[in-house]
Amino acid sequence: MGAPRSFAAALLRAALRLAPAASREWAAAMLRELDFIEGDWAALFWALGSTGVIFRHAATEWRAHFTNRKTKEEQMNETGKKAIGFMSGLLGAFVVVLCALGVQLLAEFLFPTLKIAYRTMTHVTTVIVIPEAIFIAVAVKLWPKRGAVAAGVLFFAVAAGLHIFIHFARQ
Repeated sequence: MGAPRSFAAALLRAALRLAPAASREWAAAMLRELDFIEGDWAALFWALGSTGVIFRHAATEWRAHFTNRKTKEEQMNETGKKAIGFMSGLLGAFVVVLCALGVQLLAEFLFPTLKIAYRTMTHVTTVIVIPEAIFIAVAVKLWPKRGAVAAGVLFFAVAAGLHIFIHFARQ
């Protein structure tokens, strides 16, 4: 079994574990069908599509579950809602930085002769400048209706900017 097929099987097993009860039977069937896909890359692409379908189906189940539980949502005070919004903005910003770092590492893996990881300006642009621009645009867009989320994004942007400033000041 090649690496793409192994990754495809692991991906579908993870989807099976994370899926709600209504989607598990479907996810298990897709995992069993993986054995009948010819070619490792075809299996990987099939698993990626299957995982997307499983999570879309699961999202409708989760949405239905949480929209029917309005009593708990009504009991949550305004401070709790703002804290959740702030933390989701913070987490979203962190994920953007991780994705940018992943893109840089993928570029280094795919094009090792360019030595992208060893170039300071490539790192600064990919992992610092572009995410910071995204953070500012998202915060401006979200501020009128989702101020707590925008505050979380801005908090992460300021913390990352301060980290970068200290890093370059020490050199």
